[in-house]
Amino acid sequence: MDLFFYITIIVALALTYNGYIKKKSSEVQTKEIELEHQKLEVERLRLEKEILKEKE
Repeated sequence: MDLFFYITIIVALALTYNGYIKKKSSEVQTKEIELEHQKLEVERLRLEKEILKEKE
């Protein structure tokens, strides 16, 4: 009974740790996507500004 209890605790901790790592990984990917979106938005605004300059 004692061995089974310790194995259960170790497995539970391992699963919790793996879930935490995957959550952090997905958060980093989400931040990277948001950053890329912001870069594209800045580039779009810069191009719009250049187009307006050329029209004048």
